[in-house]
Amino acid sequence: MVARDCVLARHAGARLHVCHVSATGTVDVLDWAKGLGTAVSAEVTPHHLLLTDERLNTHDPVNKVNPPLRTDADTTRLRQALADGVLDCVATDHAPHAVQDKDREWAAAPPGMLGLQTALSVVTHTMVRTGLLDWRGVARVLSERPAEIAGLPDQGRPLSVGEPANLALVDGNAEWTVHGAELASVAANTPYEGLRLPGVVRATLLRGRLTSREGKTV
Repeated sequence: MVARDCVLARHAGARLHVCHVSATGTVDVLDWAKGLGTAVSAEVTPHHLLLTDERLNTHDPVNKVNPPLRTDADTTRLRQALADGVLDCVATDHAPHAVQDKDREWAAAPPGMLGLQTALSVVTHTMVRTGLLDWRGVARVLSERPAEIAGLPDQGRPLSVGEPANLALVDGNAEWTVHGAELASVAANTPYEGLRLPGVVRATLLRGRLTSREGKTV
């Protein structure tokens, strides 16, 4: 389907964005299409950069997501594709679900997991600590490139005099342990429960106004 859409976009002179890339074959198609000059961009989720289909052996619906978790080989290829620019950005696919909906037999449980508050830490773990991206690259895949793709010229702006102070202050050396009940979400269905991750957001600012400090809204 991605190959078809790339061919159609090139034929029509249209722009195409591919959501939630999860498989090596899709990366191959995107690499081919971009090589031809097709106006195509693509995103990967944090969970497809880190988690693999081995988790499905537990039959825990917290790991049920669309597209599904893939193999370790897919995860490795996705990381490299993000570093190389074949994949343009990271999108969280944040999908909170109530306990009574998610904690059911696999077939009845809805797909989806939390991804927003842990996204930076997962990217830090999979991309920065592995040497695939520096912090400049993190800003590109989590902020600048998404703003470009979405056509939001006032977002993802560089740090310079005169620019709006839209900032995230990150301690890249600090670590934290994920607990769903402590996340700032309406639900707790995180696949990273109990996992220790690097990268702590100390504060966020929007147009110069402090909006959060140490994970708490100000």
